[in-house]
Amino acid sequence: MFRISGLLSSLVVLTFVLEISCLENGTLAKLKKFVNCESKAYKSSNAIYKDYWVLENYVMADHGDIPCYSNVTYTTHADYTYLDNVVPLLERWRSPLSLAIYAPGTDFEPTIHSILYLLQCHPGHDLVRQLCSIHLYFDVEHLPQVVLPPETTLREPANCSGPPPYENVVKGNMYRSRNTLDYPVNMGRNVARRASLTHYVLASDIELYPTPGLVPDYMHFLGRQVIGIPGQQPTSPLVHVLRIFEVMANVSVPNTKPELQEMLKSGEAVPFHMDICEACHRGPNLEEWINASVVSKELNVFNVGHRSENNNNWEPIFLGTVEDPPYDERLTWEGQRDKMTQAYAMCVLDYEFHILDNAFLVHKPGIKQPGNRKEIFPQARRTNGLIDKKISREMRMMYGSRNGCVI
Repeated sequence: MFRISGLLSSLVVLTFVLEISCLENGTLAKLKKFVNCESKAYKSSNAIYKDYWVLENYVMADHGDIPCYSNVTYTTHADYTYLDNVVPLLERWRSPLSLAIYAPGTDFEPTIHSILYLLQCHPGHDLVRQLCSIHLYFDVEHLPQVVLPPETTLREPANCSGPPPYENVVKGNMYRSRNTLDYPVNMGRNVARRASLTHYVLASDIELYPTPGLVPDYMHFLGRQVIGIPGQQPTSPLVHVLRIFEVMANVSVPNTKPELQEMLKSGEAVPFHMDICEACHRGPNLEEWINASVVSKELNVFNVGHRSENNNNWEPIFLGTVEDPPYDERLTWEGQRDKMTQAYAMCVLDYEFHILDNAFLVHKPGIKQPGNRKEIFPQARRTNGLIDKKISREMRMMYGSRNGCVI
């Protein structure tokens, strides 16, 4: 077993400890009783999973073992060109991060160099060492030339004199681009979620930054609203949705809902991807959520939605659990519709989507504009055929069907 060594700053350790210890008396005991989960041993492993090699916990965070009921893990995916988001994300999250990185062929080497840079050179390296577990995966037909054990690789000195290896990368020169490999987004999502040590997870994208203090606020919320009212436990499965927004490239990410509301009024912030796929992200009562007065600093449920009827193309990002339906690993980012099968399963299972009022996600600064879709049209056409001819039938056999539920 390998654990990243090094001197952690007392501030980072203290912050992480306070995130847990500041919970109200008895909250953790209630969570332990309510969640009924089994804690896992924290260890590294490697195995072939379907058509991929998966190196789970190739980098192990210094937080060590975590009781499964006691925290929330942010689970996400990337290739090495997105690793500039790790520290900004952790600065706001301050809890465990489970990151799956796709690194086929010669992309493996710059991936390792990027990881070493984050661990040794970045001003936020203490946060990375303390909180970030990294898993590597690649196709069995596109193996790196050499894969050394982590205890060897992570002892290598990083080149701290140059720019980060993940910046200013020419995407066309990457192994994945030169070999026309689609990005297996759902494989990464599932790898990161399976590796979570905690029962509760926020399965999200690495460029989406949460409101600071979300984890302790959410744990307090669970103690008050979910497990603190005997006889009022929900009868349907549920998850807690975070609204998503974008901000202009030259502004800071808002920390609170009042800050976000001011930026929305000034035009410095906008709801997420309204010009790209409005039906995917609007969800119910978006305008009411935006315009509502903030009456409490605590988390509460603003409204409850379902993925059916007027919202049957909704793709919410939510605080859920490792037991929620998985993502279909045959679907890729280029083919689109990659989260639709999970959403269909949750619709059929009658999940309730409880939208939180004082917490949200903000995309890395820079408002995305609609792009040219022609370059991904062939993949989208193949995905549509796969879903329509095969996956839809499989999903109905596995989960059944319900009025208003569509893929």
